Amino acid sequence: MKAGERVAVKSIALYVDTERPETAAAAKAVARMASELGVSLHLPPAQASTLQVEGAVTASYPGSADLLITLGGDGTLLRAAHVAGDVPVIGVDFGRMGFLTQVERKDFERVLQRLIREGFQTEDRTALQARLLGSNRHFFALNDIFLDRSHHGNLMTLAISISGQQVADIPADGIVVASPTGSTAYFLSAGGPILAPGLDAFGIAPINPHTLFSRPLVVSASETIQIAVPKDERGAHVYVDGKLETDVSPGSVIEIARAERPVKFVRLDKRHFFTMLERKLHWGASIKRTLE
Repeated sequence: MKAGERVAVKSIALYVDTERPETAAAAKAVARMASELGVSLHLPPAQASTLQVEGAVTASYPGSADLLITLGGDGTLLRAAHVAGDVPVIGVDFGRMGFLTQVERKDFERVLQRLIREGFQTEDRTALQARLLGSNRHFFALNDIFLDRSHHGNLMTLAISISGQQVADIPADGIVVASPTGSTAYFLSAGGPILAPGLDAFGIAPINPHTLFSRPLVVSASETIQIAVPKDERGAHVYVDGKLETDVSPGSVIEIARAERPVKFVRLDKRHFFTMLERKLHWGASIKRTLE
C-alpha cells in the first residue's frame, strides 16, 4: 500500500480508551456499523472483554484490518500507532487536546460510515526508532524520544553526535528528539519549531540548557543521532512517546534514526494540520482575539 492510493475497507480494527465511559458506547456503535456494512471487526482481547463487544475478532490483532480506528485522545492514538504496523490509523477525539485525532466525536458515525463505504487515501508520517547501544533494547516512537536526568538536583552534560560527527556537549536537564508529528507536543514546549507532518526530518531540542546558544536544531531524517550520557553522572530516564521505557546508566549511548516503516494516517483534509494549529494552538491568531 502506497501513500495516496485509495484503500477499500473490508475489515476494521478498534483501539479504545476503556477508561472513558463515552468511548464504550462509541465502540458499540462502531460494532453495529461494521455488522450493518458487512465488514469484520478486530479488537485487542482485553478491550473486547471489557467492552463486551460481540463478534469481534481478537486473534493476531490488528490482523488483516484495512483501517484502525481509535476512540480516545491523542495518547490513545499514540498507543495504537505502536501496534498498527502497516494498517492506516484514524482517531476519533474523546480527549482534551485532539491534535492527532482527526474526527470530532459528534461527527464520528457519519465520517466512519463514509470511509468504510467509499474507501480513503493515506499519508505517511516519519517515525523514530532508537536503540541502547551495547544491548538488545529497541524503541519505536511516533512523536518523540526524551532523555531526562535521573537526579534532578544537577544538570547533565549530554554529548550529541550526528551521523558519526560530534556536534555539541550541552549541559541541560535533558534532550528531546521529535518527528514532525511530535513537533507540536513536548518538543514545542521545549522551544522547538513546528514541523509540517509531511517533512522527512527530525527536531532536536535541549531541555532547559545552561547556555545562551543551545538552540533547537532540525536535521534530515536520513541522519543518525547519538546521545551519550556522561560517565561521571547518575544516568538518565528514557521516555518514548511520553511513557517511561527504561533507565540508562552513566556512559550509555542512545542512537536514534528514522524508523524502517512510517505510520500511515488516513487523509481526510489536506489542511487539517494547519486548521488544528490555529484552533488548538492559536498559531497566527491575534493575541487580543485569543484572550477574548
